[in-house]
Amino acid sequence: MQATFTHLIGPRKGERKTFDADTISIGRAPDNMLCLGDDERRVSSHHAEIRRRGDHFVLHDLGSTNGTMINGRRVITSEIHEDDLLEFGAGGPLLRLGIESDGEIAAAAHVSDNDHLMSQSAVEKLVERAFHNRISNRWLIVALVAAMAIGAVAGIWLSPRLDPSRRGEMSFAAVAARNHSAVVFIRTEFELVEANGHVTIAYARTGSGFVVSRDGLVVTNRHVVRDWEYNKPAPGLTGRATKIEVVFPGQKSEEAITATVHRLTETAETDLAILKIDPPSDLSIIYGLESDLEHTKQGDEVAVIGYPLGMDLLRRTGDDRLETSLSTGVVSRVSRDFIQLYLRAYNGNSGGPVLNRRGRVIGILTANVGSAQDIAFCIPVDAALKMLGEESRYSDSKIENKSFVERAAKGRN
Repeated sequence: MQATFTHLIGPRKGERKTFDADTISIGRAPDNMLCLGDDERRVSSHHAEIRRRGDHFVLHDLGSTNGTMINGRRVITSEIHEDDLLEFGAGGPLLRLGIESDGEIAAAAHVSDNDHLMSQSAVEKLVERAFHNRISNRWLIVALVAAMAIGAVAGIWLSPRLDPSRRGEMSFAAVAARNHSAVVFIRTEFELVEANGHVTIAYARTGSGFVVSRDGLVVTNRHVVRDWEYNKPAPGLTGRATKIEVVFPGQKSEEAITATVHRLTETAETDLAILKIDPPSDLSIIYGLESDLEHTKQGDEVAVIGYPLGMDLLRRTGDDRLETSLSTGVVSRVSRDFIQLYLRAYNGNSGGPVLNRRGRVIGILTANVGSAQDIAFCIPVDAALKMLGEESRYSDSKIENKSFVERAAKGRN
């Protein structure tokens, strides 16, 4: 069984590589069977490998820095199939997989070996038949192409009209373009202190957040700024935050803006916090908010924008400026207090926005299940709106967001 990889983008577009091996190594280093080139900086040196298992192939990510995606979904280990799109590193090389079974290979070889046995008379008959059928076939082809074109145009025109729920949807690239500049990196320094005030431990945690007002209000998780409430210290110790800093995408860590805790939920059970910064002149605000859970359904596609792994990712990539990362998934279940997601999230993603295909925030990413890395949870954004009340003034989609705030202030769901 052979695997064929066809480059779909970049300078190697159209280039194909075929392998007949039990294991196919993939990466930037030249010792890989499928070497993607040292210039592909989003690809790790030894990024992934594909192993043949009976009559199918299985892809394994080898702990790459920027991940491996199958049809846009980040995976660690997954079976792959004919025509799957494989992306090595977010924004990296994109290849289409082709699979040819041993039977297909043998059949092709048999045809090739027997091509010379076709007699001249047989060829002449085929040519003659093709000539006589050419005119009728030509008109048939023209009619089919015209029908397909009309059907395609009609489908494009009718699709949003027949399915109102899909109106206004955009690609995830467009979702990111409209929102990423409002998603911030948050770093909090903590101390654990004894009753007499003696500091025993000092440490830091990182997370994500997003700007919701021109006054400089930032929504995030409570545990990002009050870690000791969720990771209980030893008896006799209590915690405190000594510094909270916010960094916007495209900036260096030394360009951080000091933040203060503006508002917290009444208890740690609801993992939300509102921070306040002095807003810069070019402040970006999240594109929109979707607080009505009736508009979020099981199976809806979503994206999370944030800073997975925090500063560790920055060190691994060698970058000196912070940039957002985007992960995609689907809504698994919707409840009053939580939205369950089929999505892989990491430390550092906490507090980041979960966005639908209309580019609107439906929730705040808060946790995943350690034993099931593809299960994550977010808090519906309406909970943050209740905290904000009427004090927050939103930019885009003013009428809708104003109604969200008014509903929040009245405490209705």
